Amino acid sequence: MKIDVRFLPAEVQTPDLSDTVCIVLDIFRATTSIVTAMNNGCQTIIPVLDIEEARRVAAETKAPLLAGERQSIKIEGFDFGNSPLEFTAGKVQDRTIIMTTTNGTIAVKSTEGAYRTLIGAFINARAVCRQAGEYQKDILIVCAGTDRLFSLEDALCAGLLVDRLQGLAGVELTDAALGTLAMYQGAQASLIEVAGAGRNGRRLYDLDSAHDVRYCLQVDSVAVVPEYCEGRIALL
Repeated sequence: MKIDVRFLPAEVQTPDLSDTVCIVLDIFRATTSIVTAMNNGCQTIIPVLDIEEARRVAAETKAPLLAGERQSIKIEGFDFGNSPLEFTAGKVQDRTIIMTTTNGTIAVKSTEGAYRTLIGAFINARAVCRQAGEYQKDILIVCAGTDRLFSLEDALCAGLLVDRLQGLAGVELTDAALGTLAMYQGAQASLIEVAGAGRNGRRLYDLDSAHDVRYCLQVDSVAVVPEYCEGRIALL
């Protein structure tokens, strides 16, 4: 079983993912928001690539909610931005959400054709690793990055997942997986300080969203595992 990491969706160039389990990460904040919404009773999330598509799909869907951001700012006219703290049970219970984000939904879509695509974050790290390991397949961790550039917080979460997955029988770690593991092990004692110093962490602090930074970096606070399949995200 090989564990590999891609730091950007554009690096997902494997011609055939049909025998690979993908775990998608966009820590600040798309996948953390998706996991939170599902934990709070959301029925399904439909990820799309752009604002126009989001509005078109919403028009074809019964009573959906719209969620999305561009450069961490809520899209005008949408019900939610991209803060996980917005997706409360009172707002999302049994609802369908159409979501478009700057980086996260692109990363989810990059794994089309995978054996399974799971949505991961710090907050469901243990659960998503347990689920991924059950398939006994190669595992590819896909980081969303930011504007086609490396994101520190995504790589740190990838390292946490590698740390959890390396105990599985017959595991082989690629250099990328080993690199993220070393990064996480060096940063885990001061995770908020390290991840918060990155580009996206600083942006959230500048937007007075320090609460999101703290929330997104909680480890193992929820136990749900959303899965992307046939254009929709739902709980397994």
